[in-house]
Amino acid sequence: MKSNSDKNQEKLPWWVELLFVQIGLPDSWLSKYLKKKRLVAGFIDENKKYIAYTAILIAAILYIYPIVRYTSSSASCIDKTTKYLKSNNINGSQNEMDVNSLAVGYCHGGSLPE
Repeated sequence: MKSNSDKNQEKLPWWVELLFVQIGLPDSWLSKYLKKKRLVAGFIDENKKYIAYTAILIAAILYIYPIVRYTSSSASCIDKTTKYLKSNNINGSQNEMDVNSLAVGYCHGGSLPE
């Protein structure tokens, strides 16, 4: 028969059983870990609103960053192509809008006029 104290004991989590019982890590590490876990849980509980706002802000930045990077790269390509077209006097008779249109077309997969 099981004694009354055996019935009241909770079963140890698998990681505690593995690390501290089977492998034999120091018990002081477990107590430090449990204290930190309690402190972190309290901190998270007290600051849920700020943590949620921070997570939303980080998600928004991660979502928008590729768009900003693509736009910056495209603008740089258009600027360099426009300067190239003006410096080599390609389509010299055409106005500024046409040169910009050619540069945008080139940067988005088109070809330059001869």
